[in-house]
Parts: sequence; structure tokens; C-alpha cells
Amino acid sequence: MVSFGAVYFAARAFCPNAAAEANLTTFDFTDVPTLDTERLRLRPISRADHDDWLAVWHSAGVLDYLIDFDGAPQDEVVREIIDWAERITCEKSGIRWAIALKPADRMIGSCGFHLYQRRHRRAEIGYELHSDYWRRGIMTEATQAVLQFCFDRLGVHRLEADVVEGNAASAALLRKVGFTLEGVWRERVFKRGAFQSLWQFGLLAPEYRARQKAADRA
Repeated sequence: MVSFGAVYFAARAFCPNAAAEANLTTFDFTDVPTLDTERLRLRPISRADHDDWLAVWHSAGVLDYLIDFDGAPQDEVVREIIDWAERITCEKSGIRWAIALKPADRMIGSCGFHLYQRRHRRAEIGYELHSDYWRRGIMTEATQAVLQFCFDRLGVHRLEADVVEGNAASAALLRKVGFTLEGVWRERVFKRGAFQSLWQFGLLAPEYRARQKAADRA
């Protein structure tokens, strides 16, 4: 899966200028919206999601490429990650949504964006899904909802995603929704007793809008 990122990396602050401010969003993070798709509801994460989120991380295969953790998270770590999800919204640097499969409201995964830099109109996306729900197109559907929010509501110009080298499924998902593999961060992080390389993916607003227009014409 894609790294949480914001747990370990801090965004730098820059002084704004008039040209950059002209195209900035008016979204102020006061209320986290619920995003509805055909099958899914992406809703704010709450403390009540603790056990379900823990079950996601303990499901088979989820942690194979999620290197934020050295082992399966336990109760204290889950509480810290819920704190992180609340904090990035309060700091206006990201939103993490719980993924629920309609009509139920139970969390089966999460997705969202973090490391949002308002002046540069840039953010990084991340996601994970309980392995019982893999290969159903659920994460594709959820990711598309996040992209629509980021480009249309938040007004970003660029979205990024870092994927641990070898995670072919996550790379295929990103390509499917329009991302381009831009390069490799060679041995960028030290986790699980070894240096790990990261694939850097990127998607620009003009590319996203061109894909949307092509889909509308199809």
C-alpha cells in the first residue's frame, strides 16, 4: 500500500505571493465532507473505528509493503494513527477518510491525502484496504473519489504517491487512475532492517482533466 507519509515527513512553509494565491481553494477544512460513490461511502474517521482499522492492518498481505510499521500495529499505535488523522485535518494539511461499503457503515479501509502544501497546490495520497475486499475495484473507486475532491474541491495542481518498490498491485492501481511513474527514490528509507527504494508517481491537474473529458466522450 501507499505510505502514510505525514507521520514521518514535515512540510516546509513558504511565504505566499499574489500569483500563487490567485488560484487557491476556498476550502478551509472546517467540515470534512462525506464522499459518496456508486458502492462506497468515504466518511470521516472516528474513535469508534479503532477495532475495524486494527482488523484492516492485521488482514493478510496489507503490511507487506506498508513500511510505516515494523510489525502489525497494536491498540496504542492505532490510537496514535487516529490522532494523526484528526491532527492533519486540524492543521489543514490533509484528510483521511474511512472507506465503508454501502449500505453498511463499517470501515474496511482508508484513503486520503496528506502533506498538502496550499501555496504549491500539491499533496500526497495514501490508502489501504482489508484484504477480504481486494480485487473488487473498491480501491480504484475510492481513489477516484479522492482525486475528484483534490482536483475539483481543493484545487491542487499536482498529486503524488510513493510506493515501496515491488508493490506491483499499488503501482497498477495508480496507473489505472492516471498517475505516471516519474522515477525511483533509491534506498530512500530504512525500515525492517534494510534500505527501501520508493517508486515516485505523479498526476497533474491538466492530465486529470484530459482523462475526465475523454471518459465523458466515451
